[in-house]
Amino acid sequence: MRKSQLLTALFFFLASFQTFSQNLAIKGGWVFDTPSKTFLKNPGLYVKDGVFVNEGESLKDWKTLSFSDEDYILPGLIDLHAHYRVSNGGQAFDDTVAMPKIFLANGITSTFPAGEIEPEKMWDLQEEIDANRRPGPRILHSGPYFGTAAPDWNPEFTELEIRDRVDYWASRGALGFKAKGITKEHLAILIDQAHKHNLTVTGHLDSGFRNSVNPQDAIKLGIDRVEHFLGGDLLVSTISAYNSLKELDPADPRLEEVIQLYIKNGVYFDATLGTYGAIGLVDSPIFGDWANEAQYLTPFSQKVVEAVKPSSFNELCALIYPVKQGTLLRFYDAGGLITVGTDRPLLLDNYLGGGIGGFFIHREMAAMVEIGIPAAEVLYFATQQNAEAFRIDERAGSLSPGKWGDLMIIKGNPIEDINRTRSVHTVVKAGKVFDSKLLLESARGKLGPVE
Repeated sequence: MRKSQLLTALFFFLASFQTFSQNLAIKGGWVFDTPSKTFLKNPGLYVKDGVFVNEGESLKDWKTLSFSDEDYILPGLIDLHAHYRVSNGGQAFDDTVAMPKIFLANGITSTFPAGEIEPEKMWDLQEEIDANRRPGPRILHSGPYFGTAAPDWNPEFTELEIRDRVDYWASRGALGFKAKGITKEHLAILIDQAHKHNLTVTGHLDSGFRNSVNPQDAIKLGIDRVEHFLGGDLLVSTISAYNSLKELDPADPRLEEVIQLYIKNGVYFDATLGTYGAIGLVDSPIFGDWANEAQYLTPFSQKVVEAVKPSSFNELCALIYPVKQGTLLRFYDAGGLITVGTDRPLLLDNYLGGGIGGFFIHREMAAMVEIGIPAAEVLYFATQQNAEAFRIDERAGSLSPGKWGDLMIIKGNPIEDINRTRSVHTVVKAGKVFDSKLLLESARGKLGPVE
């Protein structure tokens, strides 16, 4: 193929995913009004040079998208625990082929990878996406894990080495950091140095078992967000958080002290509720496969998944799930700050149940609604509140002038039925229009190792 033919083919390949338009007018349908958490008639949305603007000028040169009263328009979803990781046979890598398309096709326009296995590869992906050479969401870089979850982590790192590590990744453009498998001493250094760059820190912490960090102690150190476990003295430090959590009573009066610690310090909690239901193989419509997600796996990955048998970890998470349901609802009722993240790496060597990243944010939102959190609140969490938690609310989270021109369009009112968020058909990122169906078709059979 000649160079000119190759360039022409590349142009049409990209055009099949997105319509390039600096000036975009979106008419019709209903828009999510962030302050009131309701849907209002669309007065007209306008995106110029990648951000929302007031109309204020002639629309002669604008591309117009028109929608019907069946269409509901929301800000692009933000996944604050969006793993790109794939692992098999003890080897892990970040998938940059299928995952980005699947995230974007599901209305997720911004992702925090929550610990990157191959940071350089993820930076390359971001450059490709930003240059419009590949479709995908914004990558709110985390850089590598801080702790033993990082392949290059040294438990003997000095204070200076940790501070230098923070400085390096901050200079590269990391927007936040994730700790996992870290000691209390190292976490204190990470938080202090990250805050000097005005960057947030979150953590997959534990009970205090084997020199791990209890979330209650991490809050006192100044951590900004906590993943998975509320923590506190109710997690027994002589066993892991997983084994301790299964015995926790969500109605225990002592839990109130932990919840109030979060509220007093403005710390956000990302429960990753749905993933524990999926890992626990919970029998619920929430975890049903409405999209035939196996079709996006490589044939090799499909065979591995089909051969998997439930493990003791699946059984443990089945016991944990109702505890997490009760504690999250209690946290919400008390006024705690909740974020939405999915935590769905494709771990072929540690089966996490059905459901892959991208699609799973719709399960996470449905799982929150199932326990009694209003759907309008959950939509707010996944957009505006996630943006506030990550300190990007001046650029993301709502359909407001000056913010990124990111949105998704679905069929039907999701406040009446949260499962309607699954019907994403059009996604706009920075004013570029993507067809969800075409994105998914291009990802079919490409997720996971090929052999």
